[in-house]
Amino acid sequence: MAVFCCFCGRSLAEKEAGAVVLKDGQTVCKDCADQTRILYPFRYTKVLTESEDFTHVGKFSYHEKLIAGRRIDPLCDMTAEQFREAMAKSQEAAKAQAARYAGAEAVIETDHVRRFFPNIGSAENPKYGKRRFFGVYGRVVHGQLIPGVEVTVSHRDREYSAKIEELQTWDGSSAGGTPVGKAIAGTQVILIFRQDMSFVYPGDMLLVR
Repeated sequence: MAVFCCFCGRSLAEKEAGAVVLKDGQTVCKDCADQTRILYPFRYTKVLTESEDFTHVGKFSYHEKLIAGRRIDPLCDMTAEQFREAMAKSQEAAKAQAARYAGAEAVIETDHVRRFFPNIGSAENPKYGKRRFFGVYGRVVHGQLIPGVEVTVSHRDREYSAKIEELQTWDGSSAGGTPVGKAIAGTQVILIFRQDMSFVYPGDMLLVR
């Protein structure tokens, strides 16, 4: 039986990636669902479990490990009518953000910054390179973000800039993410840089012009 997006009417392939089945059984395509993420992002459960692996922090060792739990999509609790209302609210929110950040292609709100050395070996035989990478963790609050673009941030009378080498989505449960080709408003992300990002602080707004 053919399935159609209840909002835009597009015909959907069977088990199409990113499509959302609503509470009343109707389906929304990924493109339409993505437009609402600015107000209705995914949420993630976090489960603290005991692990045989030890983590060393300073002079302390911990044998507890934080792992990702279930991904929760708030759209799944909506009917088609409620989704249409959510879409209208999301479109208004997107317009408000566009007006607030006029001239910016994308805006990322920073959560924190981590420095790390990439594993250039294998999982079984790790070998860490000497060149440092920096991961800026945060959330896209406006626009659409892609790797390879330059972000800027201003502090006092000086503007700093850096090129995003890799873009990852992040569920907040660990230090690592999943590489992607783009991220939309409402998505938690990790921006990977090869240059020192010590000029970025929690709460900073990174702009892509």
